[in-house]
Amino acid sequence: MRNTYFPREFLDKYSALLGKEWDEFFKTIQTKQPKSFWINTNKSTVNNALESLKKKNISFKWLKFHEQSYSIDFATPGQLEEYREGLISIQEKAAMMPVVVLNPSKDDYVLDACAAPGMKTIQLSNLSGKVFAAELNTKRFEILKKTIERFDLKNVEAKRIDFRNLKRNKRFDKILLDVVCSSEGLIRKKREALVDWSQSLVKKKAHDQKHMLVRAFDYLKDGGEMVYSTCSFAPEENEEVINYFLTRRTNATIEPIKLEGVKIRENKLCKNCVRLYPQDNDTQQFFIAKIKKHKSTTPQPEEKD
Repeated sequence: MRNTYFPREFLDKYSALLGKEWDEFFKTIQTKQPKSFWINTNKSTVNNALESLKKKNISFKWLKFHEQSYSIDFATPGQLEEYREGLISIQEKAAMMPVVVLNPSKDDYVLDACAAPGMKTIQLSNLSGKVFAAELNTKRFEILKKTIERFDLKNVEAKRIDFRNLKRNKRFDKILLDVVCSSEGLIRKKREALVDWSQSLVKKKAHDQKHMLVRAFDYLKDGGEMVYSTCSFAPEENEEVINYFLTRRTNATIEPIKLEGVKIRENKLCKNCVRLYPQDNDTQQFFIAKIKKHKSTTPQPEEKD
């Protein structure tokens, strides 16, 4: 990808962090990411959507981590009739994986804590019984509403609210906290993704993420599960957030993650947390942690924003 902007501070930080893997990582993130889509089973079956694409002689390939996920060999999938009609959503394949890891069922009431623009909300709607989609930002909330309407997400209740201001007695079976981050993973999509990036931004986001994770966990039912994910590569926004969280909520465990057909890497900084490296799977960079809530026998400290 031509003329991608990389701050010197970013290059210095991640070349040191990645060591001998830096050259391959850097080469990969300067290339365009491949196209992929999720089949919206609210408006189509998997077979019907695929048959529609076949009739147009469009090549696609199943991504093994979920039956509704596919790569597509088509330059502008957003112009396809199947997309305009809401049969498929265009979504980067690593971005699909947090919902797949959460693995909600039709019996689950799910909180999508930072929902806009709504691609993961589509996934949750397809797989869950009911979804509460929270989004604080006004402009992003309007985008979320349009997504809900176009993709026929009838089991989704959306509200413009900071999820931390929900009633304290509200509880969910599962929660997705795909948190707002420094967006380092968008490099392959937007050449200007790092224009506003700085180490101070990373630290600010990490501060917010720590408190958001604790508060989200408190809305989870005992025995429930949640996923924390970012498209940042920063340890400050990932492993350090999880490790902080574990000091605040002793009734939480980090669960192992498996994704069929995907190379994932665990690391010594955070047991069972995984990283998706761009060079391993030709994806965005992504961090995913799956958290289980156990019944607590001792009071947990209050978390203030």
